[in-house]
Amino acid sequence: MRQISASRFLLGASLLLAASHAQAFVAVDGDDELFATGTASAQANDNIFLSHTNAKSDMVFDLTPGLEFDYGKNSLLKGLISASEDAQLYGSESKLNTGLANTLVTADYSDDKTKINFDASFRQADQATRDVRQVGVLVKRDLYHVEGLGEVALTDKTSLGAGAIYDDTNYLRTGYTDWEWFKVPLKYYYKMEPKLDVSAGFSYQDNQLGTGGINSNQYFYNVGARGEFTPKLTGELSVGYEEISFARGGNHGSLGVESSFNYAYSPSTTVSFGANNDFCYSAAGGASYRISGLNAGLSSLVAEQWKIAGQVGYSHYTYITTPQRDDFYSGQAGVTYILNVHTNLTAAYNYVEDSSNITPDSFTNNIFSLSASLRF
Repeated sequence: MRQISASRFLLGASLLLAASHAQAFVAVDGDDELFATGTASAQANDNIFLSHTNAKSDMVFDLTPGLEFDYGKNSLLKGLISASEDAQLYGSESKLNTGLANTLVTADYSDDKTKINFDASFRQADQATRDVRQVGVLVKRDLYHVEGLGEVALTDKTSLGAGAIYDDTNYLRTGYTDWEWFKVPLKYYYKMEPKLDVSAGFSYQDNQLGTGGINSNQYFYNVGARGEFTPKLTGELSVGYEEISFARGGNHGSLGVESSFNYAYSPSTTVSFGANNDFCYSAAGGASYRISGLNAGLSSLVAEQWKIAGQVGYSHYTYITTPQRDDFYSGQAGVTYILNVHTNLTAAYNYVEDSSNITPDSFTNNIFSLSASLRF
């Protein structure tokens, strides 16, 4: 049910207010701690449905109380368990009010020869996106993700990485195509320098689509490198040949790219950038497409209590079975005031634009927001 009761909203507000006057919530022992968390935000959104014409603007308020349990802080095995509930309220379109659940479990193990990273999450979303939008209504969906990646040293200079990733998007409104996929990545690393590895890899992905989609298998043969490329530049790059094979409709192949880099411009300023080239599926009818993208960002602690951050991105969508082509632009900028170790205040601006050769699919969106984040 989309309506959020007044008592539920007041309960969340009370939890945040109580947390704002608390110290550390519970210290279980030297390695384990329990925190109360929360975020309260207000945003002015000029196109809540991402419409091409007759854009609908509204104020959107989010109140997200939660709990976080951190364990194994000084142990080989460490991680966290968190849960929160987002009460999402609209100023004028009250029929869109809803509650969104978010849960996360992570575990990281590391010793001299073995590294294992695991995470599992369940979250709900109910905002319009380039793929998920409909005039006058929002499309709620359940998002499941489980990922386990490991790496073991074979010799002083070589190591082997392997893992498994499961992802499932389930739309709670008819007319959209669910997408469930399972991926197995493999990589062999060779140490060229003390802090730089080269790699050769292969990944297999099985895609299962709901109504309107065509199942497929994906293969990515790649080479790359990771680590410290210069004293200030770190990151990882994989490039190679990627192929998607449909259950019906033939095969398509092209360049595959996965990359992310960080450049330490100064002790307080980091520049990030990356590129990608991959196959994906649309929620609207399950159409397959190739997405090629570039992104760049900056984060800087400009003073003891002030932090600025920004990011720009560009993606090109090439649909395989239709003539649709989209150019998608995004930009974010924000400033954060670190009130104390428990509380951050942030003002931000987000802009997105989709320019499509299918004119009704084009749109622009501007969002101005203020938020407060608490962790005690």
